[in-house]
Order: sequence, then C-alpha cells, then structure tokens
Amino acid sequence: MSVVLAHLSDLHLPLAVVPSSREWAIKRIISIISWRCNRRHVHRARALAAVMRDIETSRPDALAITGDLTNLGTREECIAAGWWLDRAPSPRAVIPGNHDTLIRAPWTDGPGLWRDAGGMPDAETPVFLQVGDIALIGVSSAVPSPPFFASGRVSDIQIDRMAERLRQAGEQGLCRVVMIHHPPRKGMVAWTKALRGVDRFAQAVRSAGAEMVLHGHSHQGTFSEIPDSDIPVIGVTSASHRPGHSLKRAAGWNRISIRKESGMWQIAVESRRLAADGQLHAFRTTRFTRPVQTEVCPAKETVL
Repeated sequence: MSVVLAHLSDLHLPLAVVPSSREWAIKRIISIISWRCNRRHVHRARALAAVMRDIETSRPDALAITGDLTNLGTREECIAAGWWLDRAPSPRAVIPGNHDTLIRAPWTDGPGLWRDAGGMPDAETPVFLQVGDIALIGVSSAVPSPPFFASGRVSDIQIDRMAERLRQAGEQGLCRVVMIHHPPRKGMVAWTKALRGVDRFAQAVRSAGAEMVLHGHSHQGTFSEIPDSDIPVIGVTSASHRPGHSLKRAAGWNRISIRKESGMWQIAVESRRLAADGQLHAFRTTRFTRPVQTEVCPAKETVL
C-alpha cells in the first residue's frame, strides 16, 4: 500500500492587517514595502486556493508544509495561519520559515501557535508525524536575520534531536522524511538567503540516515542530493505564486507516493504546477528507490 504525501511550502497567506506600531521594526517595514510594491501581486490567494483544491482531490495521507505561511510573522498573522491550517487536510506536519520569524519575538506568539495544528512542540523539538511506515521529522531553520537577509540556521539541540529521531525511525524500518525550510545544500540560493551551518546539518543527516529531505525557501521545484551522499533533496515552488509564462515558478506542490516493495522504498515525486487555465497539471515526475533500513544503527557522533 502506498502512502501519499502532499509537500507544499511558502504559502505567504494574504496580509490582511498591517502590524500595530508596537510591532514595527526596520525589517518588518522593509517587508511591508516589498509586499505593497511587489509581492502581493505575485502571491495570490486564488493561486493557493487552486493548489489546495488539487491537493484535496488527490486525498493525500498527510501534508508536509515547509514554512513561510506568513509574510511578517506577526502574532495576528500566525493566528490567521493557524485558522487556515485547521481547515486544511490532516494529519499534517508544519515547520516555520524565515518570514514566520522575521524579528525576535516569543515563540508562543509566532509558530508556537501552530502546535495543535501539526506544528513543532516547541522551538527546539523537531515535529514528528508517523503515517503508516513513513516518519516525517521537521526542524526549524527559521531565525531572525538582519535587514535584506533571509538566512537560516538549525540549532545544535535540534540537530541532535533530529539525528536521534532518525536513528530510532531507521531501527523501526520506517521511511524517514526530513523537513527543513532552507535548502540544505550550498549554491541553491543567494548567500544572503542560505542555511548557515549547512555542513553540520548535512553530516547529521548522512550519519543518522534518511530517505529524503524536503525543503522550501527557493520557490523552485528542484532535485538534488545531500552533499557526499545519495540522499535526495527535494524543493517545491511557492504554493501561492501566480501562474505565468513558465510553469517552473508557478504555484504548485509535490505529490510524493511511497511504497515498500522487495526491501526497497519505491518513491515517485510528481511536481504539479498551476497553469494559466486555473488548473494544476503534472509538470514532471521523478522516480527513485531507497533501501529499507533493516539493521540497527549504533548512535553516531554528529558534532563537527
């Protein structure tokens, strides 16, 4: 029996309320200007609605949402995102993106509000969701950064906890799917938007083992690998990007089908994109296999 995951990211739900003066900060002001002048014309509610209709038609077994549900990361936006999540298909695993933690603020006023909707238990504990033989393990790379930067970092505590979860899931013979917002590979985004500490994160994934890594942030549907390994790294376009002349950046999601057969995970990733006709179509399908973990792995040091 196959398990179907719906991977979506960078929703950028419509900005309905400008933050109050007590929530102003230079970076939020810059982001508001960016939203008013450009991004509100790119990220459209109608495009996201079309994506969600397509997902619901597909009836996935779980949603994997890799961050940037909001634009400014205000408490009001995060509450609204929580309401949106409550209406989305479940179960779901949700991690934050850089826009969700735009400035330094209490976790409980931001992504912590999504805990009961599939979010992380707290800022340092990876989200964990098991669906059949599939284990979704998501970490937060979302940290406040200076103006004009959108870089991220996964804390050492999270990396250690993620590695332990990966080892435990491997011992149980589960298919391990890691979720992170920033691409865990150098050169996939500008250095001002990149994942800091990427080498340590990659080493932890290689050491503990995983069947694939899902990410967002780049707004592109890409397929690569964790450096010095054959672990697939899968990106996805923004779920709210308006359709244009090219399907490469149009709104979309990844339909990921996973089944176990003859000691191997048979995995198919169908990248779906929003066309000008308002419908989503299969843009590309990538298939690969991964061996099912059958031996108990001893704990390995992940500190570089």
